[in-house]
Amino acid sequence: MSTIRAIDQVTINNITAGQVVIDLQTAVKELLENSIDAGATNIEVRFKQYGLSGLEVLDNGSGIAPENHKGIALKHHTSKLSSFSDLDSVSTFGFRGEALSSLCVLCGGATVTTATASMEPKATCLVVDITGKVIKQSSVARPRGTTVSLTKLFSSLAVRRKEFERNIKREFGKALALLTAYALGPCASGTGIRLTVSNQPDKGQKTTPIKTLGEPSFRSSLTALWGNKAEENIVDMDFSFEVERERIKRSQSQDLGSIPIRVRGLMSKFAIGCGRTGKDRQFLYVNGRPCDLPKVAQAINDTYRTFNANQLPFILADFILPTDTYDVNVSPDKRSIFLHSEANLIVELKVCVHRIFAALTLIYVFSRLL
Repeated sequence: MSTIRAIDQVTINNITAGQVVIDLQTAVKELLENSIDAGATNIEVRFKQYGLSGLEVLDNGSGIAPENHKGIALKHHTSKLSSFSDLDSVSTFGFRGEALSSLCVLCGGATVTTATASMEPKATCLVVDITGKVIKQSSVARPRGTTVSLTKLFSSLAVRRKEFERNIKREFGKALALLTAYALGPCASGTGIRLTVSNQPDKGQKTTPIKTLGEPSFRSSLTALWGNKAEENIVDMDFSFEVERERIKRSQSQDLGSIPIRVRGLMSKFAIGCGRTGKDRQFLYVNGRPCDLPKVAQAINDTYRTFNANQLPFILADFILPTDTYDVNVSPDKRSIFLHSEANLIVELKVCVHRIFAALTLIYVFSRLL
């Protein structure tokens, strides 16, 4: 029988990197989130040949201080966690120190150019190898912020690289869909982030499929993406409710308190013709993080269909709730989130959404009578 022995670190890095970054959209997501976490107000995502030749993300964020350059791409090195208990209060998009390290493995390294406010206009260009170690650094000119450049994504995984090349247009489309979610959500809340996404094909002119104004407004981002007509058939959502915390054990009898929840966003009007035929424009967030909440989305769709039986709504809904009431440390891409009191939240959410459309129905009826 074969001997049981430890796997060497290089093999470990190759195995885990392919699980963290599984496709083009994941790579873009990780770099974009780093820029948002750095407090950027202007972010550019540049694809080269749809991402096949390279990918570059530039921001005007806080930059990376010189004392942190050494650990910039090392596995499980992060400034966002100091202990496991910090997960209950994490407010950043990234926190596990896996993204840049995994991208270096999959691309054979990366180039990071960064400057803090005290360094500009002088910046440091860091060349990082496949293991995440800085192998070269030099001084260049750059204003405050960070640029991460990647080339030949998945070059270390021959089979995945071949599939990537074969399906590059589809992979690019998925990446744009994900970037749209960020343009509508976290980039449109808070102080606002101007997001520009461009693609330079091998032949032909550069295109800019996404460009927002950086205004802290859901409607502004909506019209920037799809034009003024896109907001004609939508209504604003901004309501709050509380739900009872679910007991972990049946024997618990003490009062566990309630969870305050606020929902902000936009939704289609209920009238015929205002909805959509599919679920392609339904965007859900938890504290600004785009995520998959299928049961919550289904609850909204079911309620909407009691007023418009033949269509589905456009949904942009950001659920703002305490960080200790959900678990984001579920999947490598962090899109799966466990809500600790999801069943109770769904019940109250249906009531609130129904109330909104019932009120709109009365307004509609009275307007027809006048």
